[in-house]
Amino acid sequence: MEPKFADWEGIPARWLPGEAWAFIKGEWVEVDSSDVGMNGPELDEESFKARFSRLTALPAIAFQGRPDR
Repeated sequence: MEPKFADWEGIPARWLPGEAWAFIKGEWVEVDSSDVGMNGPELDEESFKARFSRLTALPAIAFQGRPDR
């Protein structure tokens, strides 16, 4: 499953149940997936890129289905 694009209270975020990342102060940080899921309306990729241009790539560890989850 591909991570969804979200606008988490004005912060760009990527989300799947159980994992979420938000672009805060110039870097991607892991955040509470329940909060993003409940409070971050989903955007399509085009709208996300138009609203939040110039973001760096997600870290390599993001959405890798780590076994510790």
